[in-house]
Amino acid sequence: MSSSFEVLRRERAGRPVPRTMMDAPLRVTDVMRRAELLFPDVELVSRHGPGDVRRSSYRAVAQEALALAGALKGLGIQPGQRVATLMWNHAAHLAAYYAVPAIGAVLHPLNPRLMAEELAYIVADAGDVALLVDDDLLPLWQQVAEHVQLDHVIVHPLGVDASLAVSAPEHRYHLWSATLAAATPLPGWPEDAFDEHDPVSICYTSGTTGRPKGVVYSHRSILLHGLGAATPDALNLSGRDTVMALAPMFHANAWSMPHTSAMLGQKQVFTGPRASPAEIMDLFVNEQANVSLGVPTFWSDVLNVIDQHPGRWTFPAGTRIYCGGSAPPPEMFRRFDRLGVHLQTGWGMTETSPMGSQTWVRPEYRDLTGEDLIHLRVSNGLPLPFIEMRHVDESGAVQPRDGVAMGELQVRGPWVTSAYIGHPQPISATTADGWMKTGDIVVFQPDGYMRLVDRLKDLVKSGGEWISSVDMEKALCDHPAVAEAAVIAVPDERWSERPLALVVLKAGHADVGARDIQDHLRPRFAKWMVPDHIEFVTELPRTSVGKLNKLALRRLYANPGR
Repeated sequence: MSSSFEVLRRERAGRPVPRTMMDAPLRVTDVMRRAELLFPDVELVSRHGPGDVRRSSYRAVAQEALALAGALKGLGIQPGQRVATLMWNHAAHLAAYYAVPAIGAVLHPLNPRLMAEELAYIVADAGDVALLVDDDLLPLWQQVAEHVQLDHVIVHPLGVDASLAVSAPEHRYHLWSATLAAATPLPGWPEDAFDEHDPVSICYTSGTTGRPKGVVYSHRSILLHGLGAATPDALNLSGRDTVMALAPMFHANAWSMPHTSAMLGQKQVFTGPRASPAEIMDLFVNEQANVSLGVPTFWSDVLNVIDQHPGRWTFPAGTRIYCGGSAPPPEMFRRFDRLGVHLQTGWGMTETSPMGSQTWVRPEYRDLTGEDLIHLRVSNGLPLPFIEMRHVDESGAVQPRDGVAMGELQVRGPWVTSAYIGHPQPISATTADGWMKTGDIVVFQPDGYMRLVDRLKDLVKSGGEWISSVDMEKALCDHPAVAEAAVIAVPDERWSERPLALVVLKAGHADVGARDIQDHLRPRFAKWMVPDHIEFVTELPRTSVGKLNKLALRRLYANPGR
């Protein structure tokens, strides 16, 4: 005879398991609600200019964001409409990050390093209706306004007298303090007002291969990216950190720091406008920051100014610097190691929110030392949780992870875009089976580490054989006299293309010649790979986010008889 328990078991065995977990949406606004509730007095430090450092808190920023949201709503901004920002990194910009989505509108940070006509195209393409602008950037905006007009411009007082800077029709302009003071703030952070898949912000690609393209981030994608970035094998973030993000807030949501740091209750330090490397280091040390993020170009400048002022700055113990945008050379790792700073790199792009991988050292490699360890650290690492990667050849066939086979990197995951803004329909960015094409050529090791070989457009194909410009640039920067280097393909009658190396020498090394550079490369590359010509230049062109502008270089050196 069956027991009552056996009868119950048989009865339940025939039933499906019910869904019992709450379907709680992921919303950006809940991040600031949490920060205001749990970390109200955590400090937010903003440099507004030389000698002008101001202090705020998550409580104050939350209140400012709700007031700004009320002001935008009072101006008639509707859910789904785009609100642009033309602002530096500071607490008021952080407030805008939360104010705009609080009314269901979409944040669109603009890059103040672009030309007016470039900005006009991006504003028009996004369909912006309003702008939040720092007063010192009004002259730039007024150049943009010769091409496009917005319904409302709210001017934030960074330093100059905004009322004197305004020269366009008065009804379009609103002064920040007066507008927020006259507004009815939102009574609180909205609940159930929007779906987690609704758009929160738009960022545009750097446009190195054509017109910039808009990437739309959702509530869900932003928060999942932030959680992925915070994990121990990514950026290893916690509320005990003080973060100074040098990644600008107009670029891929400042690499998620405005959201991730608020989520964790971290003290944030904002660098403001046009800070020099010395000013950055003063701020870094004075505020005891221990985490920072930025591009290699800037960190090279920081290292140089440290060399010029020995003993002036000491990094806080356990400082971690995360580098992205382009590959840092091996010497940069060595120099930071000597300063007691951990430098880490990875891979990402605007289309991946932006982080896709980070280079952490797996347990089996913890005994590596010296150059063996450097070799591992200069790779592009392992994918973050929930990010999948593969590489394919020209026919679309997936390549083996054997450390040799090259192919175009393709990725997919919950914070990877599937399309760009387009008219009338979004422009697909994915393959037929749902992978995003990156345009990056990579090699995968059997253990999963990925190494960027080159951008598809930057590979040099000489005599039918591929040459990696990235590998050669790293080798060039390992020369003790080389500050920066770029390698591009130039036309060649015999070989179709040949590599041209453009080199910026460090101060005091003017006696270094082309043969010295070539001799440095010969032990590392096959004879046919070594550039026939080394061109010494005083500087290399950069994009607005600090990347090497190889498109500009290819145009400049496209004519062999120039």
